Amino acid sequence: MKSIKHQKSAGLKDWLPAMSEQLAMFAPSNGLGGHKELSIIDRNVVVIARNAQQTSVKAALRAQPRSGTKRRLVFDYLRTHDATDEEIERALDISGNTIRPIRGSLVKDGLIVDSGARRLTIAGNEAIVWSVK
Repeated sequence: MKSIKHQKSAGLKDWLPAMSEQLAMFAPSNGLGGHKELSIIDRNVVVIARNAQQTSVKAALRAQPRSGTKRRLVFDYLRTHDATDEEIERALDISGNTIRPIRGSLVKDGLIVDSGARRLTIAGNEAIVWSVK
């Protein structure tokens, strides 16, 4: 990656090339054998607990083919809004049973983190506020 030189006259145009190089790591690419590889955000991922019930395993496997699209929605939302799971659910109109595993996989992949802030849920409980790393 090119380094960004700090100059008094450096404007937005000077930062754009370096910024686009950094964002390129999130773009799809061709992998071995010329097959298209999805970015880490767009890949289809489900998290299945070792002690998961058979019904939970089946539900996760059914959701896997569309999980990359929803991961992208959650990640893009968190790029512009630090939010709790409940706030993500309401903003994207996606069930909490879908949001929590997606958010968990984004945390596991190191893409989002606990911001350290807490906000109250509708029920009055403290909730972690998540942000893009």
